[in-house]
Amino acid sequence: MKRITKYSLLLAGAWALLASCHRRPLEDGYVAKARIPIGAVWTVAGITPQNVTALFYNQQNGKLALEHRFENNDDRIQTYAEVPAGIYTVVIFNEIRGQIRGIGIRGHENLATLEAYAIPNPNPSNAPNLKPGLTNRANSAGYVYEPDMLAAVLVRDFDVSCEMVSYTQDSKEQVVNKALESASERLVGLIPERKVHEFNILIHVDGLKNARMPALVDMKGMAESYGFDTDRSTLLAAIQQFTMNNRTYDAGSDQNGTISAKIHTFGMLGETPASTDVQPVEPVIMDFFFMLVDADKTIVHQQVDATSLIRYVPGQHGATTLELEMKLPEALHNVDPQGNDSGFDTELAEW
Repeated sequence: MKRITKYSLLLAGAWALLASCHRRPLEDGYVAKARIPIGAVWTVAGITPQNVTALFYNQQNGKLALEHRFENNDDRIQTYAEVPAGIYTVVIFNEIRGQIRGIGIRGHENLATLEAYAIPNPNPSNAPNLKPGLTNRANSAGYVYEPDMLAAVLVRDFDVSCEMVSYTQDSKEQVVNKALESASERLVGLIPERKVHEFNILIHVDGLKNARMPALVDMKGMAESYGFDTDRSTLLAAIQQFTMNNRTYDAGSDQNGTISAKIHTFGMLGETPASTDVQPVEPVIMDFFFMLVDADKTIVHQQVDATSLIRYVPGQHGATTLELEMKLPEALHNVDPQGNDSGFDTELAEW
């Protein structure tokens, strides 16, 4: 009698497990979970995150089923996530939402709306005494901070089966099942790639000696954000503001030279980060502001359409490197310097 009772209990438990693992919408209170290993390798992206985020989206309706966050480490398997049976699209990116400098994450409740965006800059620097017709730039909309580095990888059709639930929870007592082992480790050894571009800018300036440094630049028409599901920058444009310095005079000249800068950006509108064949949908306009070395600290403004001058260089990190080298159309006119002013004393606060 005892044997029958024990057998019956075991049989009932097995049927209960199978019944509880029957695929149902995740929001119906389904609780059976697989223990899923996760591991990402960041060498291609060229970064070492402090933390990592893994978002599991129900592939049937796109809704967020699980947000799993963990501390990055050098192990092959860096963490385990408890995941209900179902089919998922999994997004993995560096850091925790809101932790990357200059970048926010919005719309994370649904895969279709998941975006990384450049955080709005409410107080851009403003150049006084602008040419007639130019507005007060500090009151203009669309300024954003420079985004730091974001890297991500997306895995579709990640199938967490009932067999996987049973196997990963009781694997110590089971014979190794190579098929289930392989299926459960699809999120191990993932290689995220960069979704933010490095942008190297070199500007030739005639009459550079007449300018204080740094110069102030407004770059209009670059993407404000990146969509994870489409792996493209969005069609929403923004304005990035930055300074350019690193003054270098041309050989044999004490008047003309170059200034340069390296910045980060989400790139052109609607592009995939790795694309080298970009078809611009909106011009990239760059406004350059120089403060001259005269006593009045005269502001000189020049505007350039740089769209066709930007080069897209394949990179080793996933996203292309953008490069721009050009000469400003007008020379900075000669002025009498203020005292012994060398032209190197402009503070960002003066803008």
